[in-house]
Amino acid sequence: MSNPAAANDIGHILTAAVEHIQAGRLEDAVATLAANGGPALRNPVGRNIRGDIRLKQGRPQDALKDFDAAIRMAPNFPEAHSNRGVALQELGRLADALAAEERAVRLRPGYATAHFNRGNVLRALDRNEDAISAFDAALKAQTAFPEALVNRGETQLKLQRSVAALDDFRRAIAIRPNYVEAHVAAAGAHQALNQTSDALATIDKALAIDPDHRGALVIQSDILREARRADEALAVADRLVTLFPSDHVGYTARAQALQKLRRFDEALAAADEAIRAAPESSEPYVIKGTILVDFGRFDAVDEALATAERLGVAGPQLFHTRGVALAEAGRFDEAIAAYDRSLETTDNALYRYHRSFLRLAQGDYVRGWAEYEARLTTSTFARPDFLKLAPMWKGEDLTGKRILLYSEQGHGDTIQFVRYAPEVARRGGSVSLVVHEPLRRLFADNFPGFDVADSLGMRTGFDFQAPIMSLPFIFGMTDEAQIPPAPFLKADPERVARWRERIGAEGFKVGVNWQGSKAYGGDHARSISLARFAPLAAVPGVRLISLQAQQGMEQLDNLPAGMTVETLGERLTSNPDGFREMAAVMEALDLMIMSDSGPAHLAGALGRPAWIALRDVPDWGWQLKRTDTPWYPTLRLFRQQTRGVWEPLFDEIAGALADVVAGRG
Repeated sequence: MSNPAAANDIGHILTAAVEHIQAGRLEDAVATLAANGGPALRNPVGRNIRGDIRLKQGRPQDALKDFDAAIRMAPNFPEAHSNRGVALQELGRLADALAAEERAVRLRPGYATAHFNRGNVLRALDRNEDAISAFDAALKAQTAFPEALVNRGETQLKLQRSVAALDDFRRAIAIRPNYVEAHVAAAGAHQALNQTSDALATIDKALAIDPDHRGALVIQSDILREARRADEALAVADRLVTLFPSDHVGYTARAQALQKLRRFDEALAAADEAIRAAPESSEPYVIKGTILVDFGRFDAVDEALATAERLGVAGPQLFHTRGVALAEAGRFDEAIAAYDRSLETTDNALYRYHRSFLRLAQGDYVRGWAEYEARLTTSTFARPDFLKLAPMWKGEDLTGKRILLYSEQGHGDTIQFVRYAPEVARRGGSVSLVVHEPLRRLFADNFPGFDVADSLGMRTGFDFQAPIMSLPFIFGMTDEAQIPPAPFLKADPERVARWRERIGAEGFKVGVNWQGSKAYGGDHARSISLARFAPLAAVPGVRLISLQAQQGMEQLDNLPAGMTVETLGERLTSNPDGFREMAAVMEALDLMIMSDSGPAHLAGALGRPAWIALRDVPDWGWQLKRTDTPWYPTLRLFRQQTRGVWEPLFDEIAGALADVVAGRG
């Protein structure tokens, strides 16, 4: 016969234990359950409660023992089975965890928490569609379940369904406005949708609720870094280090921000700090690998990535980083294989964009141009302001239509691909061309039928739009024979006459350019110290004339003994129409010898003779090994043999220059 008094005593004990848990007094709850000889622990509910406490204390193995004991007492106790699944998941026993959650669901089909826990296990197993179905079931059973909405949204993000994810996060916030994790997740969705300002505003809301929230600060640093606000990202990373000095996340964020700022030594030191803080965490090793790529230390990259893999990372980021390293080492076939691995489980636009470089460099234009389009869905290149104006042009007839063409990358890229703009006009449309200010007047001179501007302004009413660098794909380029020929630009004749008079006819006139834009991430490898050009100045009869403008001018004040470089004044160096003026100067020179930057493309577009000094693995547009380029027949390519070592290359160029000046070349 049952004892009602004893049952009543156990009820009081369980109620008191729950009150302690709700107040955060976990040890008091454990002591309460063990009181009076522990009758509550001989009850399945009491044992389940203690197991839940052990989970909260980070003791999943002890929690599992309690849940097992509760199930022995009451085999059909769904809460114990579901909680047992949580403990098993924390212990990494995912198959057993899934079985436990499915048992709980069978025992109580409308058990929202069990469906939720089952969804979490399925996510961990990378069964994302099944996980979404489980979260759906949880929300059907309990509509106001913000945690299920957030976890479903995060699963949608993994499947690149960013709009659906954002809707889930917003619904969770509507239920619980101060739910920090929902705001953080919503910021991630905005970031995935390239909505940087919305992402930052959402993170500000999260930090208004909890200024020291670790996850919010991590994603804030990440968003700022990707928005090219690396100084601000670094400040947030420093705050993370201050708040969580023994956690690797602050050092990792700091390493990534410093890498963006091209402060590689400091970035590497920060990555090492992250590894010291969490030697068994794989992420810092992957970050270290990406930084070592910038140093060209490929053996060390392999070592860092191998360690990351040993620690359990075998996902897309690892293979992508390996692909970047292999590509930088010039091992393109292996790099493509690594990118292939990175894309096996995630259709990441950035990874496909990076793989396109390798295909294009190898002359695989069909697959290369198709994958190059992936850039338009990344935060770096997406232009929602233009996309909202009109649909993307796909080659339709343009008779009676208006089309917007716009620049999205550097000056050199814009020059290289503007050759396709007349092809667009021949389709019968009215063309507006929006480009960088230094190119505006040069292009206006060369395309008199176009509306050329440096900003969109008040222009509306377009029927189509297209970024300039998408035109080869739109026109279906499959081989080099389809490249619109150079020259396709001309210099202003009056300016040419003035510069010829100013420069004079004496000597063999060689224009030199050594420094590209520091805004380009790889500039440290492609730009060359002006002092490296010294062997050219020693060639008898040669006059070196600076074509450099704005950046790198300070190097003219520190030339090696005996080296002279003529300058042409502010009409070239500080002119907003710099490329228009530079084009005229190039017509007044005999030869250009240049680093890989915008002026090199200008020389080729004008059909002027130019020699380009390329790093060991240059931009994809220069392709592999060849000394010529199908894009510019008047250019000759000289290639560095050892990364960072320019002296042998300039000795080679000086020898070739001496032959030309002597009439032998």
